[in-house]
Amino acid sequence: MEKSSEGSNGGTRCTVNAFNAGDDPLVRVAAEIPSSKETVLIAGFPGSGLVGSIAVQYLVESLSFTHIGDIVSPLLPAVSLATAGLAQAPLRLYEKGGMLVVLSDVPISDEGSCLIPSKLLEWLCARTVVTEIILIGGVVTGGDGERVFGVATTLEGVEKIRPNCQILPALNITGITGGFLTEACMRKIPATGFLVETNFDVDPRASAAGLSVISSIYSLGLDVDPLIAQADSIEPMLQKLAEDVKKSDVPPTSFDGDIMYG
Repeated sequence: MEKSSEGSNGGTRCTVNAFNAGDDPLVRVAAEIPSSKETVLIAGFPGSGLVGSIAVQYLVESLSFTHIGDIVSPLLPAVSLATAGLAQAPLRLYEKGGMLVVLSDVPISDEGSCLIPSKLLEWLCARTVVTEIILIGGVVTGGDGERVFGVATTLEGVEKIRPNCQILPALNITGITGGFLTEACMRKIPATGFLVETNFDVDPRASAAGLSVISSIYSLGLDVDPLIAQADSIEPMLQKLAEDVKKSDVPPTSFDGDIMYG
């Protein structure tokens, strides 16, 4: 169902598309139709070190993305995060120019990790051309650094990211990051994933390392220094989300030699 809302001057303010993806009650998208004919999708989710969720939250705030809609599903925890008194859906869509960001406040279950990427891309591909998917997350290594490991769904993509991150001989990526990569393969959408080394429950510094690589490859002009400077104050605020991830059925992404499991 599509509907337009009127602004104070009587003009059309926005077009909202409330869509029950594939007539499946398990995933519903209610959002403005993307304004660009071609879209790059960027996503990060709570997981190891909360690397993905911290990264995309910082990206949205730093580059002033606009909230355009929400994704709801009984596969998600029944929660709503209130910021400065404003309640929000836990899984949201943001847009700026030709970029669309998926931001989640909650961990995604195994079932949701398969179904949500499928239904979201079904919704998006009916309204815009998704030219690329960029994913960021964390990986537990037992090491001391913030190495960035890269993966892509095409050989061209691997060569594009190779100068900026490490390419491992073998990877096994599960969870919603794996779900998006698999769905991208099915739909022939080029996708890249950046998994950043972390050994903490909450790791803004790893998020900054991943964002720095993404910004360099895709020329985003993103300054990550404020994220590093704010790490000490951000970490305590995110401990509750880290505990929620531990209690969920989302397995941590871990590293063992040349093989990464997530």
